[in-house]
Amino acid sequence: MYVAEAPRPAHGGDIARIAERYGVDGAALLDFSVNVNPLGAPRAVLDYLADGESLRRALGAYPDREARALKEALTERYEIPAEAIVVGNGSAALLDAVLRALPPGPCLVPVPAFSEYARAIAACGYSRRTLSLDSANDFRLDVAETIAALQRERPGVLILTNPHNPSGALCGRDALRAIVRAASAVRCTVLLDEAFIDYAPAESLTAEAAEREHLVVLRSLTKFFAMPAMRVGYAVAVPQVARRIEACLPSWPVGTFAIEAGARALRDRKFEERSIAQNDESRDALACRLRELGLRVFPSAANFLLCEIPASWEARGAICELLVRSWGIVVRDCGDYEGCAERSFVRVGMKDRTSNERLVRAFRSLSPLSPREEQR
Repeated sequence: MYVAEAPRPAHGGDIARIAERYGVDGAALLDFSVNVNPLGAPRAVLDYLADGESLRRALGAYPDREARALKEALTERYEIPAEAIVVGNGSAALLDAVLRALPPGPCLVPVPAFSEYARAIAACGYSRRTLSLDSANDFRLDVAETIAALQRERPGVLILTNPHNPSGALCGRDALRAIVRAASAVRCTVLLDEAFIDYAPAESLTAEAAEREHLVVLRSLTKFFAMPAMRVGYAVAVPQVARRIEACLPSWPVGTFAIEAGARALRDRKFEERSIAQNDESRDALACRLRELGLRVFPSAANFLLCEIPASWEARGAICELLVRSWGIVVRDCGDYEGCAERSFVRVGMKDRTSNERLVRAFRSLSPLSPREEQR
């Protein structure tokens, strides 16, 4: 029986809470609510973690406060000066540090958006203003509307995500540059979250953030390189802003294992190429299969798909519960995204071909127009 009052996890990947909620074995669940590269971590990372003697030595020493090995790898990979890089305990921790480092003022956020933005803005004591993205336009960022909002609201910070979360919509680099110029004209800093830009690297503004005064870019090393347990990410800003951000972090913001794993992952260019190619293929194939079942699947440049369940199906919450109970599948219920609560949106991350096929079979079994299939 579907219990509408039960709280939903605020993020994907909360398998323990899902298992407890439905009284199932968490180890048996197939988690499509997370957006982690299905290839797993690069071989160089796994080899490092398998080297017991190196880990033993590292365990007995304090981490490098400057995270120099990771900064060197980032400088080598993106040609960013080390003084423009701030390493932190994941992009969420860096989000708080960036907001505290910038002059206080209202924050403008296009919605729907990642829930951490609202949390961090509130924690810093700032006011939040929103700009609604239109589902009819696939939740794409409208450049003209965004610039008009900057001129009207004159916020201190504009938070953007590219590709967008939860839709995966991609905003081109030239369009983002136009927004950054408009923000600079009203003395607003653009905080650009590029957590999933690894799948569309040509549109990244990461390197440019080291030279643009009103631009700060956040990057994650955990999703693309499949090591979310490490909690490591970085921010890029002009050096004087980078120093202010760094001052808002703890003395040892990242552990040795995360520093070393991140540095090794960044040097594996073949892994990057293979990940992008496989993701493009599997994402497009899965999107096609799901559309054939009647779901609206939003165009995505990331490693996940936002889907709208047809009105003729069960309610969103009931669908999510049936997927767990009947198929052992967890999808991201997007009902807690601002602007999505009144519609039946779910998000699914990419997995291997066998798992993606199981997801398709599960959705087919839930369609009122399809015959019921054998579960699991």
